Amino acid sequence: MFQRADPSRRRPRSGPRPGAWLLMLAVAVGLRVAYAWIAAGPHARPFSDPADYDTVAWNLARGAGFSLEGAAGPYPTAFVPPALPWITSLLYRAVGHDYFAAVLLQCAIGGLLPLLVSAFAGAMFGGAVGRLAGWLAAVHPLLVFFSGYLLTESLFCVALLLALTLSAEWVKTPGGGRALGTGIAWGLATLTRPTALLLPAVVAAWAWVPLGLTVSARGRVRQLALLLLGLALTVGPWTLRNALVLHAFVPVTTGAGGALLASNNAEVWGDATSRGGATSGLWDRLTRTEFRGLSETEVDARARARAVAFLRAHVAEWPAMAAAKLSRFWRVRAEGGTTGSWQRAGSPLARVLRRVDPLLLWSVVVLPLALWGAALSLRGPRRWFQSLGLWVVLCFTLLGVVFFGSLRMRVPVEPLVVMFAAAGFEDLRRRARSRARGFRVIEGTPT
Repeated sequence: MFQRADPSRRRPRSGPRPGAWLLMLAVAVGLRVAYAWIAAGPHARPFSDPADYDTVAWNLARGAGFSLEGAAGPYPTAFVPPALPWITSLLYRAVGHDYFAAVLLQCAIGGLLPLLVSAFAGAMFGGAVGRLAGWLAAVHPLLVFFSGYLLTESLFCVALLLALTLSAEWVKTPGGGRALGTGIAWGLATLTRPTALLLPAVVAAWAWVPLGLTVSARGRVRQLALLLLGLALTVGPWTLRNALVLHAFVPVTTGAGGALLASNNAEVWGDATSRGGATSGLWDRLTRTEFRGLSETEVDARARARAVAFLRAHVAEWPAMAAAKLSRFWRVRAEGGTTGSWQRAGSPLARVLRRVDPLLLWSVVVLPLALWGAALSLRGPRRWFQSLGLWVVLCFTLLGVVFFGSLRMRVPVEPLVVMFAAAGFEDLRRRARSRARGFRVIEGTPT
């Protein structure tokens, strides 16, 4: 006979309690605000890429459109992706042109990242892995570091994790609305950082097999078509705006050619200390000479042509170039130079942090666990489903090989690295507890 369930005996919660979520959020935001205060300070002024985002955001806020400043005043631009300046412009409309307020906004956005990491890791590996991954993301030195500046990294990581989580849920339970919503999420990620434009194709290839297990062949094609439709509906209006304003086909930004040239040139390749990275010296000279007076699209095309010409002339050295870029991409020390420093000169922690490299200490512990977790994701009955994170890591690694290797290029995959590290730690913990109780873990499937 069936027995009535006792309502007083509730099932254990599979995810974090609301209090745990709030504590994780508070720790993440608090660390980022503290670092922003140390690294930038309330009187900081933007420079380099943050200056461009700040200028576009302020022009948007004061009604000058999506534009940069030129000698004759503001001019329409597509040099930076639109999501970050637009969000920052909403803040500037409310509080005025306050750069440190924009930095604090990045800290708040970055504080959401551990919650999304926890959700995605939980969907892939279970609640215990999700909780640990969330806490690792809350204190990750790179994720904290890049929240202290007006850059796309924090917002893009949040958009990327949201799109990945929706992709996983869509494949688990396919539906027209889920497919369309997942495509829209990938479109928002693309408007945050154009490198995401390749990822919907990666997700479509990954989803092809598991979708075939639950829907018909025609239904599978329809699901993928809705995914791409959501992407097109989100990115399409911005592409149309660029065509009307710039009189050229620019899907998201005009900066790809410059990014390609930043590393693929004789100046960088000829210097052993900068090989595999990026330099602004050549770019600054070209903007004062050859590129002077040209439109954004013309500059982008010429920069791309210069980079392609250099690569064609050094085909035999491509393996060495790839190795140099990979070495910088997956380095275990703070990079400094063009990626900034861990502290502001003269800050209270400057003397300590000059002697202690947070990234090195972090990497020694976390990267071996991440490698173990990645290996686990390739085994077992759910290996194809759990491999989504590996596909994304591989995609960004290849982008680093094409463009340049740096910590900034690597930041988007760090939430996935901590997910695999949490999975590796949880597996080792489970094995240790089993052995302590006198049991032995037996690999394989039951017959």
